[in-house]
Amino acid sequence: MGEDLLAERLALLDAVEVPTHSRALHEFLAHVYALELAMTARLLEARKRAVELKRREGRLRPFIALYVAGTAPLVDAALELGDAAARDFETGDTASAFLRARGLIAADAAGFERLAELVVSEDYLVASRIRLGTLLDLIAGFLDALDGLFELYPEEAAGAPRIPAQAPLPRGPQRLG
Repeated sequence: MGEDLLAERLALLDAVEVPTHSRALHEFLAHVYALELAMTARLLEARKRAVELKRREGRLRPFIALYVAGTAPLVDAALELGDAAARDFETGDTASAFLRARGLIAADAAGFERLAELVVSEDYLVASRIRLGTLLDLIAGFLDALDGLFELYPEEAAGAPRIPAQAPLPRGPQRLG
């Protein structure tokens, strides 16, 4: 979902084409918001499963603790994301409020008239709280740890060159020659 978010962009049109522009902006925002909601739901489900796994798999405890701490802001955000009444009351549910809260336009920008396009980048604030780039790095690190222990992606490992394991160091005195 994160990569899908990073692919989102909208070229802004001239003021002459306002109806087309408004429709395109609405579709862009709806799609970005849907991806954000789906990503948040998946991350929270993964968070629940990680906590369950923590009890059984001691080797993963540090990685799980990091993942749980890194995704903690999404727990509160999930409640707010689903509360349209509070969002509407606080922001008027306007496009500019959404864009500001996600870092797509500056907080002090009057609007987006001077922008050529809206682009979701790694600085996008998922649920108005966590940088998308930081979240993707957290997820990648956690998946790498899981893959290292459980070989989640065996087909990738099969095609990759294997690094031979280092031979154990001999114990005790050794005779040379």
